Amino acid sequence: MKKLKEAIALLVLLALFSPVAIAEDASKINTDAKSDISASKDWEFSLAPMYLRAVSIDGDQTVKGNKVDLDVSFSDIWDNLNGALTFHFEGVHKQRWGFLTDLNYIVLNPEESTPAGDIEIDFTEILFELAGFYRITRGAHAIDGLGGLRYSSMDVDLDLPGPLSDVDQRKDWVDPYFGLLWQWKIAEKWGTRLRGDIGGFGIGSDLTWNLVGLVDFKPWKHVGLFGGYRALYQDYSTGSGNKRFSFDATMQGPILGLNITW
Repeated sequence: MKKLKEAIALLVLLALFSPVAIAEDASKINTDAKSDISASKDWEFSLAPMYLRAVSIDGDQTVKGNKVDLDVSFSDIWDNLNGALTFHFEGVHKQRWGFLTDLNYIVLNPEESTPAGDIEIDFTEILFELAGFYRITRGAHAIDGLGGLRYSSMDVDLDLPGPLSDVDQRKDWVDPYFGLLWQWKIAEKWGTRLRGDIGGFGIGSDLTWNLVGLVDFKPWKHVGLFGGYRALYQDYSTGSGNKRFSFDATMQGPILGLNITW
């Protein structure tokens, strides 16, 4: 309940702060020729292929009734990372209606030390989301109202110490979510983005929230760079006894990538 209240509070702050920033800045900025050209285009697209996401995990995992703590810092990510695939693609029609899709595939091999010995963990997760949004633009600011689905596929293999047998389990679930994305074009080549969403509602996860903060730098007409931080919390559980599977953890870390626009 505490985490739910914190997530809702963050979204409320975002919803309250964005219109204030828009009201303060909109009176100072006139639409220039570039924005006229942009608005006249039917569709605009952007693609971030293979962006870097350094992930740390803080929480716990239960696989077939065996509970283990997950404490993987992104300072050790290169020791634990065995594979990754990411991309982000979005399109917007006349700066009003749009869509976005995002894929994260990650394979980690962390270890947990216990009194009985070390537990080796093979952790594979696929996160895929598809969302639609409606955009309101005022001067250098834009707010997107988001609504979509996030698919999670998690495959976990525990190599238990001593005579205990190895256990593995895979689960898939889908979380509906809604949220806001605030974008601010600070200067001609610089901008910032702040996104928050909340979901699950017991349909998939009991609760999931996602926060992303990015800074954009666009030195070229169709190519830019971005960097920032993302935190994704998921509280999912199913089954009982030796069939119980759960994941109650936050995956977070810095993001760095290349963005192509046309």
